[in-house]
Parts: sequence; structure tokens; C-alpha cells
Amino acid sequence: MTVRFLVSLLIALLCFTSSKADKVSLLPSPETSSVFMSSFATAALLYPLDLLRSLSMTSPGTPVPKLVGDFYKDFGAKGFVSQGLAPEVSRATVMRGVKFALYPRFHRRLFSGKDPHEGTTATKIAAAAATSVPEVLLIMPLEVSKILLTTDKTNKYGNSMIKALARTSPKKYMTGYLGVQYRQMSWGCGYFSTIGPYRKLVDKVAGGEETSNAALKSLVSGFAAGVTGAILNTPGDTVRSVVMKRNLVEGVPASFFPVAREIVREKGAGSLYAGFGAKAAHLGGGGALMALFTPMARGWCERRMAGGGG
Repeated sequence: MTVRFLVSLLIALLCFTSSKADKVSLLPSPETSSVFMSSFATAALLYPLDLLRSLSMTSPGTPVPKLVGDFYKDFGAKGFVSQGLAPEVSRATVMRGVKFALYPRFHRRLFSGKDPHEGTTATKIAAAAATSVPEVLLIMPLEVSKILLTTDKTNKYGNSMIKALARTSPKKYMTGYLGVQYRQMSWGCGYFSTIGPYRKLVDKVAGGEETSNAALKSLVSGFAAGVTGAILNTPGDTVRSVVMKRNLVEGVPASFFPVAREIVREKGAGSLYAGFGAKAAHLGGGGALMALFTPMARGWCERRMAGGGG
């Protein structure tokens, strides 16, 4: 039921945000197909980094070597490439897919059909903020299953996303919503409003033709924009991680603002940036890979749909 509802919601959103600039078709457009293909590849490649980020943020203030050592004791070496892999790749694929597919559509819908590159910083931020709302609603059950599986020391869920969700009350699927909403909105606003300026800066510094070394320039500008988003969203994401762990794993009621005050009071404001190194590498890498993969995948999709082969 949950899966059918989420798929239906996504289809409805794609239809709602379609403008005259979007071709109407029963098949996914090259724009949408390329985004989800790129999202899946990015999620799979970055899973180990995301696991490290998640461990750091659910236990702010705990040294990373200790977290890694404890995780190894609980799950073994295999755990670093398997524990919670399915929900994380699913979550990250949906998350980035929805974000990058809906963002240009929301921009066109909200601002008289203008593509993002024709917009201002303010319009890009507004479109990114609007995109984050349905994005978060779609990924919340996956966020919950991810927390349950990465902390499942007794293997009661058998590393199964479906079992984790089936044994969890649907009422808990929205646990930590405020923190997830903060995280997604702040990263999206930071990324989409800065990747254009970063690309112009990279072009200026690198010199030469704008199309020369395009892949490398996409990686650099995408990484810089991704790290900018990470700077903005890390404090709220740290709080979100603790809130979800306490509610879902420890059975202790917790909410966003009281937990934020507690962390600052007991461990200092700097602890809100727990795991920032891994997070910056993860989100910067995600931004870089999406900037690199998406145009490549779109070109391939357009050739396939035009009958030009691979």
C-alpha cells in the first residue's frame, strides 16, 4: 500500500509540474529518465560514505574510529557494503531522482516557463524549496527503514527494508519529518543556487573554451555546490539523526528543538557538525556525480529514443 501510494504521488507530481515546455508522453522523458539513472549510479557508488556519515551523526561527539570499530564488531566487514544497502540506495535514488527531476519543472511552473538557467538566485531557491516538500514525503518511510537497519545489531529485520517497515507502525513513518525537511530544503537551495556561479568561476579559472574539459568542470562545480549544501544542512541533519534514533531504536520520545538545545548545551555548538568531513565528501561527491552523469545519461536516452542506439 505504501509503495503504491508513493509511486502514485510521484506520477501525480510529474504531471502537475509539467508545463508547455515539457513533452507529454506515456514514457518518461529523457530528462526524467537520465536523472533517475544518474541517481541510482550515484547512490550505489557513495553508499560506504553515507554509512560513515550516518554513524557519525547518530552519535555526535563519538570518535569516528570508535564508531567504525563498533560497527565492525556488530556486523563484520560485510556490513560496510551491505547493512542497510537496499534502503539507502532506494532512498538516495528516489531522493535525488525526485529532487533533480522536479526542480526544473517546479521552476518552469512557478516562473512563467523559465528554465533554471534563466532564473535568478531567488527563483532557484524558491523552486528548490518547493521541490523539497514532495521529495521528503516520498522518502520518509525509507529514512525510517534506513535507521532501523543500520542499528539492527540482533538482525531481527534480516537486513530487509520490507520487514523493517512491516514491523513498524505506519504512524512512525513520519518520525523526524522536521529534520528531514530542513535537511533536504537547505541542501537543495544551496546546491541549485550556487552550481551555476561555481561553474562560471571554474570556467574563468580554467580558461579555454567553455566546452573544453567539460566533465572535469562539471565534477568540480558540482562538488563545490554539494559541499555548500552540506554546510547549510549538517546542523539540522545531526539533530534529525539523534531524534530518529531515540524514537525508533531506543524508544525514547524526542523532538527536534529540545534535542538541538540538549546537544549544544552538553557537547557544544560544534558538535552539530558531527561527521561533517564524511558528509561533505558524500554530498559534495553526490553533487559532483549528478552534475557529471545527468547530461551524459540524457544524451544516451535521447539517442535511444530517437532510434540512434547506444
